[in-house]
Amino acid sequence: MKKISILILLLVPLLTKAQKITSYKAANGITYHLNDTVRLGKGSGNNGSFLYIEQRGIPFPSPHPSPGLPKAFTNGGVIIKNIIKDHLNGIDKYMFIVGAGGPFRFSVYINDAILACEVVPCQASTPTPSGSVADEIKKLKELLDSGALTQAEFDAQKKKLLSE
Repeated sequence: MKKISILILLLVPLLTKAQKITSYKAANGITYHLNDTVRLGKGSGNNGSFLYIEQRGIPFPSPHPSPGLPKAFTNGGVIIKNIIKDHLNGIDKYMFIVGAGGPFRFSVYINDAILACEVVPCQASTPTPSGSVADEIKKLKELLDSGALTQAEFDAQKKKLLSE
């Protein structure tokens, strides 16, 4: 009986920490729930693939040459199978585990994908009428330096600003 009590005491903190997340309000203002469809925009990779939607557990042999969701999913949708809160570099980030049809699962850092317009509606950073492109890049650089943006996010937004 004593062993069972000790086992329960050891497991309780683990069980209380693992909370099931069933919904999340993303940066684009949409509250996503399990089994919702996430609408895709276009990939932000050079070849049109999705940089922020990555394949998980690549089986052998992989049908996709890159680890990201291929360009063929442009303007399509994926289904949310799980929502995970992750803590990276002192920042809480939310990852959706999604199904795109078939046996493969993909992970999506949802707010990063929204920022890059890989998920629509997106929240692209566009210059305000009173600000210049240089001002917007400076703001993005400050976000990068503070850890709010990753280098890839910074590069994608800078590229977008310079192409406008």
